[in-house]
Amino acid sequence: MSELETPSTISGKLPVEARTVFRLSSAIFYLIGFLVTGALAFAAVWFDWPSWLQITAFVLLAIDVIYSLVDIIVFQKWKQERFTYLVQPLEIRLHHGIITTHDVLIPMTKVQYVHAKQGPLLRKYGLQTITIGTAAGSHEIYAIEESFAKTLREQIAVYARIEEEDVV
Repeated sequence: MSELETPSTISGKLPVEARTVFRLSSAIFYLIGFLVTGALAFAAVWFDWPSWLQITAFVLLAIDVIYSLVDIIVFQKWKQERFTYLVQPLEIRLHHGIITTHDVLIPMTKVQYVHAKQGPLLRKYGLQTITIGTAAGSHEIYAIEESFAKTLREQIAVYARIEEEDVV
């Protein structure tokens, strides 16, 4: 849950609902991979491919299932817990990562636009993702509560002195 530390500093972590969204989107992604790998294993048996190809297809299928379960059950929780953000009048700090951690510092003078997006899963759980664009690229604050996302987006725009048409 996000909290207001001082009138000029906004910091927080991702809400618990974000974990569900991350797990569902990962499950959909892995289901597609599982179907492709399963079709390959089925084709290897059906068309009587050489035994080494059949074994390879089933090993790939097993790896796919094991990795997807570990990612959905363990890694998504860790990713959600390790993501933090801090919005101050002069900078935005983002921290995320499990094995390789990323500490991103975005000066407000470099912010060119602030964009909010909401796909079907985020909409179902009342969440939005804020995208902060700079000349070097874009950075995201994932799956934050919809009402707070609007406030955060507007506050970043004020700090960065972005015109209304660039705040989408």
